Amino acid sequence: MLKFHGDAICLSGLTGTKLKSDVIGEYYHFWWGITSGGPSKDHAYPTAIVELNAATGEVCIEDTNEIVLGSAGHALELKVNFPYTNNLKLVLIEENAECYSHLKNVIRKRWPSVSIDKAERLDELNTSNLYLLNMSLDEALKAIENLSLGNAIYFFDPLLSVKWEAIEKVASKRMINFHQTGTEFLIFLFTSDWFLGREDFAPLPITPDGDSWTDEEAETVSEADALFGGNKKWRRHILNKKPMEEKELTFVSLYKNMLYKWFRYVLPLPFNPKSDQLFHLILCSNYEDGVRATKNHYSSLTDNPVYSPSNKDAFHRFKRLHPDLFVNLSGRRRPMEWRILWSVIMNHEDGRCDRLCRDFRDIEHDTSKTQLGLKWLMERGYLESDKTMNAWNSDVRSYRLKWKVVSKRLGIEMPPQLVPLSPEQVLKNRRVEMRNAG
Repeated sequence: MLKFHGDAICLSGLTGTKLKSDVIGEYYHFWWGITSGGPSKDHAYPTAIVELNAATGEVCIEDTNEIVLGSAGHALELKVNFPYTNNLKLVLIEENAECYSHLKNVIRKRWPSVSIDKAERLDELNTSNLYLLNMSLDEALKAIENLSLGNAIYFFDPLLSVKWEAIEKVASKRMINFHQTGTEFLIFLFTSDWFLGREDFAPLPITPDGDSWTDEEAETVSEADALFGGNKKWRRHILNKKPMEEKELTFVSLYKNMLYKWFRYVLPLPFNPKSDQLFHLILCSNYEDGVRATKNHYSSLTDNPVYSPSNKDAFHRFKRLHPDLFVNLSGRRRPMEWRILWSVIMNHEDGRCDRLCRDFRDIEHDTSKTQLGLKWLMERGYLESDKTMNAWNSDVRSYRLKWKVVSKRLGIEMPPQLVPLSPEQVLKNRRVEMRNAG
């Protein structure tokens, strides 16, 4: 049952909904600043933010009775109140009629310059580049097919879960070529709800024996089947009596492997709204810089250390191990193989890479030479072949960093697992801020 405080949808958790919305709002600004061409190009490149479950634009945090902007509110703030966003299209889709009505009220209150009547049109009379759609996801995706979106980010924020067919539908229309850039997904996953359940949703059963499931458990299993695209192999990994924390990690890992079909990098950001809850905001991208910047920003908000291994120490170890690469180099020049390896260590989530990665172009424009560098690194044991199937049946070879080898030879440990900010830590930080302010 949806609850509202005024026009704000009621949700709980400073470390859940509010933190998630703040992270997304920051990322929207960062992403648009790059993909629009930036100040040097007068932000002229066409871009789009597509919120597939926009809700009301405002959220009431029940724990503290605060009204804050939701992700759609942050997107509206960028579109309406930030300069140079004429070429940014904002598409807000909300199927629930009650949420949609509140969304329009929030827009009238916070952004009165927006014409609701114009924004609800999909024809040439809508010159605002702001679109409001009260329709199902399938209907909305079909309705916006003729909009020229340019670089686009799609945010899937369902009340329960995203059907894999929706992921496939958007991805297949947007990404024609191997790991094509210009499209990013944000997907919200109610991780712990699959195991704890909630008022209108039974937890997954702890046995794969369907005959012993209740009707409610069978419905939840069906939802999970749809999340995993009808592939039921997930069941043998999840429907068991292992500890919930272990199954949560496995659940996210299995979902990541699905998303690798379309994206090089899949970054799950954990959130901890309450002591026993764990949610994930999953960033899917084919662009290294965006993933790294988002991870660093999340880390700064959640007291996770920013990954910063010693380049100097690792380089000296590498040089001692492979002196042949330095025979014809002088001064501070670095061999291509080292530069590729260091870029993968620092910039590539889960150490995934291939010769078409954009950051490799700054190292070597000729992708055939980049491929030789990757081959050298694999032959020396730093990389291994990644057998993940891609959506295009491409023959571009993909690789993955072998962290054990990197750690042993170069003295570099892999990045630590991200830890969500706990509600207790937020309250502690607030008390410190209040004492300092007083």
